[in-house]
Amino acid sequence: MPTSLAVTETSIRKTIKHYKKRAQEIEFYLTLNPKEWGKFQAEFNSELNVVFRNIMDFEKANLAKNCDNKVYKLKRLFINRIRELFLRGECINWSFRKPFGYAGDFKIIDMIYLNNPLTSGFERLFDNYFQMSSIAVAVRNRKEDFKRMLLDLIKERNGQKLRIMDLASGPCREIKDILSIDSILFKNVVLDCYENDSNAIEYAKALLASHNCGINFNKENAVRIALKKDIACLIDKKYDFIYSTGLFDYFEEKIAIRLIQNLRKLLKPEGVLAISDVRDKYSNPSIHFMEWVGDWNLVYRDDDSFRRIFVESGFKENELDFKYEQQGILQYIIARNKEG
Repeated sequence: MPTSLAVTETSIRKTIKHYKKRAQEIEFYLTLNPKEWGKFQAEFNSELNVVFRNIMDFEKANLAKNCDNKVYKLKRLFINRIRELFLRGECINWSFRKPFGYAGDFKIIDMIYLNNPLTSGFERLFDNYFQMSSIAVAVRNRKEDFKRMLLDLIKERNGQKLRIMDLASGPCREIKDILSIDSILFKNVVLDCYENDSNAIEYAKALLASHNCGINFNKENAVRIALKKDIACLIDKKYDFIYSTGLFDYFEEKIAIRLIQNLRKLLKPEGVLAISDVRDKYSNPSIHFMEWVGDWNLVYRDDDSFRRIFVESGFKENELDFKYEQQGILQYIIARNKEG
């Protein structure tokens, strides 16, 4: 395997050429034997990993030398002439096509949560690769982490009334999971889901339809919440717990600060705000498959940048608790409103 500095555009082309030849052989076999994809999955994953690891190494090495133009040139070449080789399977195609008009929509997130590809043959190899990617694993880990936060909070309050906000609520799969464990847990909980996509709201309503509990859906744009000068005029409630998973992956610093400022104003005394965010770019080994193939781009922040957003929003350092998704790809800040 070449080192980072040894990776060139020529070597990447050779790697892709090798992948293309082997992929054609595998696809021909699976066209005749579509249910036998399992025998090729490990080899297929390895082939794709080499391609995208080399691209990452090339980018890192050239950005370090301020040769941004070389990275730009390779990316344009990839998008215009190579990407179609990798646009196979339902998941990465959904990401690329964006049927609802934006990246990371509720449907692709729920596909990741469910991790149950229905394709077969060559397409199945791609869907499995997508679902095995580090970022997909991180998204599933995040759901479990936030589900655990919710359960811990409900149990800690021991029957006391709770008001919770889920901002950019998407498919609400973590709520479905909790209610499926024990719907009584939500007996004293009011959950207000704020979501800008009416399709996501209808999807989540259908998912939760069998559970008779206090869940309210509000169609609202998070940017509007961020920019509202008097947030109480828009949202006249106070919350014990506000959480958002994934939303801040798309916000630049200025909007992120404004939004956290207003969310802080919506917390009760000792109320908690929990936000997830992707860490620095290369903590995500799936970055180039995700961005260059799926056209799914995120805003990456290191730990200090993420912390600074909260401090500039009015939280004190001693109100912040840092946690990480188990691979270290995602970071969480759990901020407690100690001033009230």
